[in-house]
Amino acid sequence: MIKFFRSIRQRLLSENKFSKYLIYAIGEIVLVVIGILIALQINNWNESKKNSKKEFYLLQQLQKEFKKDSIKISNQAWLTNLKMQDGKMVKSFLEGKTNLRADSLVSFLFYNGKALLFQSHTPTYDEIISSGNLNLITNEDLKAKISSYKSDLSLINSFLFMEAHEHKERYNLHLYKYFDSEIMTYLWKNNGRQDRIISNEAIKDFKTDINGYKNDSKSIYHVSTLIGVDAELNFQYTQRINIGIYDILDELKKELERFR
Repeated sequence: MIKFFRSIRQRLLSENKFSKYLIYAIGEIVLVVIGILIALQINNWNESKKNSKKEFYLLQQLQKEFKKDSIKISNQAWLTNLKMQDGKMVKSFLEGKTNLRADSLVSFLFYNGKALLFQSHTPTYDEIISSGNLNLITNEDLKAKISSYKSDLSLINSFLFMEAHEHKERYNLHLYKYFDSEIMTYLWKNNGRQDRIISNEAIKDFKTDINGYKNDSKSIYHVSTLIGVDAELNFQYTQRINIGIYDILDELKKELERFR
């Protein structure tokens, strides 16, 4: 093809048809430019198609991960609410309004001393950020929601961890005045029990000064404080974090429908 065009140019020059040669040369340049533009367009189309496939895969992975986060946060909210209810039962016992078995009381006291902080697990999004491939997600609103969710969660956890850890540390220091700290180890080892209750038989192996704890005026203060901490955690989980997850999942669902 190149030889063919070259022979035409040479023939026009040899015949002194310069004007025709000039027109032909310009036409040839135009054809070359058009060819380059077409090649670039095809290349861009292929690249766009590849990125579209990558985006679809990433959106699917993100949907799976945020669904897992939603289940995890719901379970964590349920456990935190359960701890809050246990705390209320202990408070009622300390106020003399309710009777509790020794094994139930000891179990509630020790489980309440543990903070349950939610940790999001979205490795796909983390990988997108670290690799600089955030632009693969074309929906700007979705990117903003995920980014906002991650930053808000980090701030919430940072604040709650500091506050909860401080209160629970003071609570446990007070608790260990009357109960053997090794009780918690026993409870972790027997974590499979659905009722989460240490047996009366097991209590005999540990120091448990229930009367001393009940008669200490500081006990009800520490228990009440933890009820408030768990209530705040539960609110954050159900009213802020999970709602943020629902918004992202709704946006992901809409985006995935574009590919179907």
